[in-house]
Amino acid sequence: MKIVFCGSGDFGIPVLRALATSGQEILLVYTQPARPAGRRGKITQTPTALTAKELSLDVVEAEDINADEHVAEIAALAPDVLLVIDFGQKIGRPVRSAGKFGAINLHGSLLPELRGAAPVNWGIIRGYEKTGVSVIEVADRMDTGAIFSRRATDIRPDETADELRRRLADMGVEAIAETLALLASDGCEGDRQDDSLATKAPKLKKSDGLIDFSTDSVSVRNLIHGCWPWPGGQTQFVAADGKAISVVIARAVAIEGEHNNRQGSIDDDLNVVCGQGLLKILQLKPAGKRMMEWRDFVNGYRVTTGTRFETHVTRASRP
Repeated sequence: MKIVFCGSGDFGIPVLRALATSGQEILLVYTQPARPAGRRGKITQTPTALTAKELSLDVVEAEDINADEHVAEIAALAPDVLLVIDFGQKIGRPVRSAGKFGAINLHGSLLPELRGAAPVNWGIIRGYEKTGVSVIEVADRMDTGAIFSRRATDIRPDETADELRRRLADMGVEAIAETLALLASDGCEGDRQDDSLATKAPKLKKSDGLIDFSTDSVSVRNLIHGCWPWPGGQTQFVAADGKAISVVIARAVAIEGEHNNRQGSIDDDLNVVCGQGLLKILQLKPAGKRMMEWRDFVNGYRVTTGTRFETHVTRASRP
């Protein structure tokens, strides 16, 4: 199978590595241009570009893959299929038509659930028990194409979005291999999605990470894990003297328990009181500081019964 690979982020790297060692012919890798990154604004190539060069694959940094020059370039290569994973650009019909079997995409959910840019995050935030990956035909409307292959998995209560994303990326290797085999054997068209079952998973905003301790502890934990590492579960710790410090909670456990104290306050066991249940914090990062274990934060910031976490949550900023 002759493949043009389109990717930018790290979600497609396991598939790219697998293809490079499986006998498939990767004609060219398209990726987003290198851009400033980090506090110092160092020009940095995409994870896909770096991996492709490591694998000695030819790479093109495309500002717009739909530009005439790239359409002509891909058509001249006469690929069997375009494989699009975590690319960050819409693939227009002229580009898709350049492939014998069109273009396919690896998506991080069990479509038609969680269509959009952040399916892994929203799957955790909304408390899904299962998710997976889907290989679909790239269509005019985002994430609506026919489904060729799916793989499902449970979401673990202790799993953060970055951890789940890595698992799903690995699962994508088998799903892509199955799809390529199907296309090579009979050029199957896939199964149409039922749009009536579709849900949305839009790109996260900074405000999506604001913690509302008036909700139940399971929902708070899901928000924290689903927003890690960005935008992070955001709140403020208010010490006994009234001094507040912004923190991002990275990992927590929801536990059962009843309490009459103020929501967000610390109880006698150093858990956080929620609207229902309690939250046991495991790791958090104070503003400008390193990641800390909860016990180290308790000792360093003098966390005691009656100190509290609080977050200003408006209707518009609720996750």
